[in-house]
Amino acid sequence: MIGEPAAAALATESVNPLLVMHQPTAAGYFRPVTTSLAVLQAASEVLADDSEGAISDVINTKPKLPAWTIYVAVLFGALSGATFAARRGFDVVGVLGLAAAQGVGGLLIGQILVAAGTPEVLTDPWFMLIVVIAAALGFFLAGLVTDTLGSSLILDALSLGLLASAGTNLAIRNSLDYAPAVFIGVVTAIGGLILRDILSGRPPDVLRPGIFSASAALIGSAAFVLLRDIGATLAFAQTMTVAIVAIIRVLSVWLGWETKSAKDYSDRVKLGRDQDGSRPWNFWQDSK
Repeated sequence: MIGEPAAAALATESVNPLLVMHQPTAAGYFRPVTTSLAVLQAASEVLADDSEGAISDVINTKPKLPAWTIYVAVLFGALSGATFAARRGFDVVGVLGLAAAQGVGGLLIGQILVAAGTPEVLTDPWFMLIVVIAAALGFFLAGLVTDTLGSSLILDALSLGLLASAGTNLAIRNSLDYAPAVFIGVVTAIGGLILRDILSGRPPDVLRPGIFSASAALIGSAAFVLLRDIGATLAFAQTMTVAIVAIIRVLSVWLGWETKSAKDYSDRVKLGRDQDGSRPWNFWQDSK
């Protein structure tokens, strides 16, 4: 026989039966035995219900990253875009535009690709507020911002890592496979940089030979997927992703690591035989 308090709790639609036994009371951390029995009965009814969404309404298996980490990523990106524009003589509209492009551009592209409804950067007013504040700081205090943080490289590195983890997690939460999740993570990380360079009238740096940017985001996004796959917590996976991306980005500058441009070996690859009948040069064998 179920006790009256338990029956009253089960009669209330807003009560989550799987969480009842975790609510602390003055007597201890668990309710009386009668309530526990009622919880087990209610849980069995939920698990027996095979209707669509019956279990997903009770158990959430797709955790989100803390909201503040996304805001920090936008802040770092917007500050980097604003100081980039200010140091090149852009006016207030240009500084604001490049701050918005680098701050929320990657997130906007990633959320559009995932097709999870209206992009959050357009519905959450905090994103635009952060962009405006960063643009004001960059417009009036560009030198102080870069001096305080060491250089704009630190801003780029931290923003790149945070955005890579945010984009990858967004894709995973929307049931995308690992390969598309890594792709969304890379696009989210470098999308703002591409938009910033296009709006400033120069070829995107991340698409040209040079220091590691897209490559660092690719490695970081893959690391995030791997860590989540082996059961790491979101906080640990994000921390490691930011660390990996930032370290690769900074070391590539300090040690002079650079991606290489394409090389054309067409003139060394021959089909058939030479005019004198000799064997043509073999690319795979002779290049060892």
